[in-house]
Amino acid sequence: MQDKNIDIVKKFPLILTSGRLVEYEGGGDETRSNPWLAELQQFAFVQVNPAVANDRDIREGDDVWVSTPTGARIKVRARVTEAVDRSTVFIPFHFAGHWQGKDLRQYYPEGAAPIVLGEAVNTATTYGYDAVTMMQETKTTVCQLERA
Repeated sequence: MQDKNIDIVKKFPLILTSGRLVEYEGGGDETRSNPWLAELQQFAFVQVNPAVANDRDIREGDDVWVSTPTGARIKVRARVTEAVDRSTVFIPFHFAGHWQGKDLRQYYPEGAAPIVLGEAVNTATTYGYDAVTMMQETKTTVCQLERA
């Protein structure tokens, strides 16, 4: 019988981490809805190391699918950069309004849709928690990338 953890590592070999952008305030709601601030960062993205991108035929600006063991698939734009190492990808958590590549603008009340929409990375991260502190772990998981 094959170890399930080995299967997970083979299927999802990259570490996905999320965090803030300096251009965005808080979770991003205010920034995505303000025309002057929204223009600072106009799309959701994943930072990926050039070697990892090359192995997957991903180029700067390509749309990519990020899939995780929870079954989530989020569609974001590739930013190929050495800011992340070969084992890690980074997605900012400030975006919302897309779900698995679909635009959800129609579900916002009239006049309430943000100017900038994108995938919410928290839909792809885990539901785990630290057993000692009981703090949720919603900022990291393992993942796989492929061109959209």
